[in-house]
Amino acid sequence: MKINYLLLNIIMFCLTANILVAQDTSNTVTIIEPTLSTMVTIEIDGMACQEGCADKIASNLNETQGVISAEVSFKDKKGIIVFDPNLVSIEDLKSKITSTKVKDYVYTINSVTIKEKN
Repeated sequence: MKINYLLLNIIMFCLTANILVAQDTSNTVTIIEPTLSTMVTIEIDGMACQEGCADKIASNLNETQGVISAEVSFKDKKGIIVFDPNLVSIEDLKSKITSTKVKDYVYTINSVTIKEKN
């Protein structure tokens, strides 16, 4: 009987200690620094449609590290890209656009307009 009582106490102690150790009691505050983002409008020639060309260019841009968002419009013949200039350059974005492959289409950049967001 004493052994059962002792064994029960040891099990209870281990469970209690496990629960206390597993709890995160730290009061650490994580500060997230805002990143400087830039918005650029790039006029693109050579697109044949929205579903193929424009969407593929947007998809490639959105998969690029440093790109926050990218929308490309066949109708407006332009892309609006928000990106972190510390991670990706405008030249990288232009290269990503012109190197996108859909059939035999060739995409060219007409103009680039930069606007710093914050």
